[in-house]
Amino acid sequence: MGMLALHFFPQGSRKNKVIIGPGSYHKGSAKLTPDSSNLVNKLWVKGGKAVSELYSQDIIVGTEPIPLFYSPRSPVTVTIGGVIKTLGIQNIDKAGSCDFLLNVSEKLLIPDLCTTGTGSITYCYEYPIKLLLEEPISQEKYGVFEDIINVETGDKELALELGLKHLYKYSNPIINGSIKPFEGIYKAGEIIKVELSDLNIDTELQIKEVSYDSSPMKPLDIILQLETAERDLSNILKDMKSRLDKLERETYKDDEGPIEKYVAKEEFYKWIEEAYKTEPIQSEEWEFWNEGVANSSHLLLLPSESLYPSETLYP
Repeated sequence: MGMLALHFFPQGSRKNKVIIGPGSYHKGSAKLTPDSSNLVNKLWVKGGKAVSELYSQDIIVGTEPIPLFYSPRSPVTVTIGGVIKTLGIQNIDKAGSCDFLLNVSEKLLIPDLCTTGTGSITYCYEYPIKLLLEEPISQEKYGVFEDIINVETGDKELALELGLKHLYKYSNPIINGSIKPFEGIYKAGEIIKVELSDLNIDTELQIKEVSYDSSPMKPLDIILQLETAERDLSNILKDMKSRLDKLERETYKDDEGPIEKYVAKEEFYKWIEEAYKTEPIQSEEWEFWNEGVANSSHLLLLPSESLYPSETLYP
């Protein structure tokens, strides 16, 4: 009589206390093999459109239209000489009614009543989500394996989580197969530790299926179908910056818009400050006098929020 057990509960919410090691399974039943056919350690994540934080662009006002770097989205504010100017929409608002007219489709700011001065325009803009995720440890072990994943979302944080979940599952070969332990209680979906030095396996695997075969006058036959478990995404996000030396490239100037760059805050930088002493008026009563260059070395944890822009800012 055979019995198949399937249980559905959040992954990682339960770990089996049993450790499968030497002497705990039927000899010759461990058929676990690594599968590197889907190995990925450099992943492009592409998604829908996202809206940036407020972006400020310096402008010089004349009689000619002023080109904007991006197609502006609300809110849009034009400031000239420290004074906020009125703004209308070209072909909707009449000429001569506002200081400036905005042409969103052509990315132009047209001077109307205001034709002189310097200032800035502040606006949001849409950009396509495009992230580059890399796993340097996997790249060092196996070489670079690049792939692209498309996510149907305009939420950058969600796109990042989906990309990390995919990358950290496939950045190492996936181990799958079956094994027959002597005893134990198992449920599909559980995480179990497997320590088999002969097969060079020392990791946690997820139980995909459990089958129990019970026959009269015979011991219970247990078969486990195992596969590499996806890593805990919350922990991945916490130590992401310390593990990845480069999460995304610098601004990627093409028709699709920029790529954001993340810099690990745990990196140490050393900077040297130099200053020349000015020579004061000397007194005959002074016994000692030193002149030259004073050097002071400072060890500082960089970048800090006061020196580098926030991750939520966009170019």
